[in-house]
Amino acid sequence: MPQKSAFTSASPRLGAFPPVIPPTRARASAPATPEPKSSKGKAKAKEEVDAPVRRSARVRKPVTSYAETRALDTEKVKAFVAESKTSTPTRRNPKRKAAPEIFDVPEHLLETSLGPWRENELSEWPSWVEVESDPVFINRILGLLGVKDAKIQEIFTLDDVAILPDPVYGLIFLFEYLEDDNVKASEASQNVWFANQTTNNACATVALFNIIMNAGDLALGAKLAKFKQESSDMSPPLRGNFLSNSSWIREAHNSFARRLDLLNAALALSNSVEDSKKKRRKTASSKSTSNRKYKWKTKPAADVAFHYIAFVPVGQSVWQIDGLAASPRYIGDFEPGQNWTEIARPVLESRMLAHETSGLNFNLLALCRDHNTASIRRDLAINIRCIEHLEAMWSKDPAWPQLDANDTPCLLTTSSSARLGNYLLEAADILTLSVASPELLDFQQKIMKPNFVIHDALELRQKTLEAQKDICERFDVLLEVGGDGGGNGARAIGGKKDHTPAIHEWVMRLADHGVLLQLHEEAQEI
Repeated sequence: MPQKSAFTSASPRLGAFPPVIPPTRARASAPATPEPKSSKGKAKAKEEVDAPVRRSARVRKPVTSYAETRALDTEKVKAFVAESKTSTPTRRNPKRKAAPEIFDVPEHLLETSLGPWRENELSEWPSWVEVESDPVFINRILGLLGVKDAKIQEIFTLDDVAILPDPVYGLIFLFEYLEDDNVKASEASQNVWFANQTTNNACATVALFNIIMNAGDLALGAKLAKFKQESSDMSPPLRGNFLSNSSWIREAHNSFARRLDLLNAALALSNSVEDSKKKRRKTASSKSTSNRKYKWKTKPAADVAFHYIAFVPVGQSVWQIDGLAASPRYIGDFEPGQNWTEIARPVLESRMLAHETSGLNFNLLALCRDHNTASIRRDLAINIRCIEHLEAMWSKDPAWPQLDANDTPCLLTTSSSARLGNYLLEAADILTLSVASPELLDFQQKIMKPNFVIHDALELRQKTLEAQKDICERFDVLLEVGGDGGGNGARAIGGKKDHTPAIHEWVMRLADHGVLLQLHEEAQEI
């Protein structure tokens, strides 16, 4: 059957288009338009006749060029931006919270990230970085927290536990974390101080606090003592939140961090939040298809996660404290006079043997008493008290020369709070360590003798000041070698320095002089 022409006047079907009339035919068949009376009407009529006609017989708009359209769009965008800056935007849903403001990203982000540290910049970072399982670094963190007369010591074999300096306040076990559903939580004792880990990368500090807060005879600084008192009645999650929101604890934890470490920690936390949101959306969508019999399969994590847990004696019981667990795990009791580490040893051996076949890494540290630091701190406190007794006795004498800090740069007194922290001392420690000491009593009896004149007092003061200088030097040497004679103190000081800005500046100078381009071209030729 021959097809009908597109221009035949056949009756249209339902939904079909009406017959199309060519534009030339439409103009030819259009009735004659009466002559307009005015010149304006003549121009309008001429424009309608010359303009192209649509299929619906309506006149098309004049076509603009691409340049004119681009310019028009640019003007519209500028007008919209200007209007949005002056007007206050309204939200569709007033109950919904407004979106947060965009971060003020610096213009030169790379130079800012690799530049030198600003003053108090470390305290502005909310991120927690990973802490290396190295006694050198953790000992410095303990000092910044205010823990005194204690040190972290690495244990290479379980036989070394028996020869640790007494007392041992706790053990820290570091291992590659694997979720174990077979671990049973036990009812925690009311005497156990336990805090949960509520933020990423804080497990090392949480493990330290779970030991420090349970050590009854450990000397604590003023901030730590106040923290222990304020957190005593809190639940474990609230204690962990209180710990993670304490800026001075976070600053001590991040004391060896570089800015890139903090940026990576912040990025990892942001990615974790995004993954959590995706997981919640996937869970919500899976609930709508709960009648399905299959389960979602999760991808194994590519990165290896390390985790710190603590073994602590509390009273006559031994506890395993994990910040990610719901409660501490009871290990066993030990007899008076028995070393509590003997109770924890079988648990540690079983965990090490379980990971031995799988090739996982682990490490064991011990928090024990530091007798060298304790002895030096005591000698320094007694020396300061002796100088103060001598000054109080002779300061009113007109012939007595006053001490000048410029002449005696090592001079330390109870009021030298800014410098006492370098020697792990506070004003209260000076009084506590020197009370009823035989050395201080002998000094007091010597200066109270009737034949003790000003010449003897000046000679004794000079001798006491020289002794204080020697004590300070002993402490500095102890910090320099890290307490074990291995030069670890110098490594700790070097670990606090961030060499990234210097390396970045050096590479930029090489690039400015064309050295990097030359090296690149030489590498391409090889």
